[in-house]
Amino acid sequence: MDGPKLKPAPPEDIVDVDDDREPTKEEIMDDIRQGLRDVLAGYEGQDAMESLEELRREIYGETDSR
Repeated sequence: MDGPKLKPAPPEDIVDVDDDREPTKEEIMDDIRQGLRDVLAGYEGQDAMESLEELRREIYGETDSR
């Protein structure tokens, strides 16, 4: 069963790592809203454990981590 594929964030959504300022409340709320939209969009048929296992395989390969 193939789940939704991760899409890279558009450049305008990437935060500059050299930015030392604290995010505003509006920026935090926008990030939370976007995260919720991403979760809802990706939840169609794939549960959290399947998603985490797929992510583990993408990061570490097919090795058994247990």
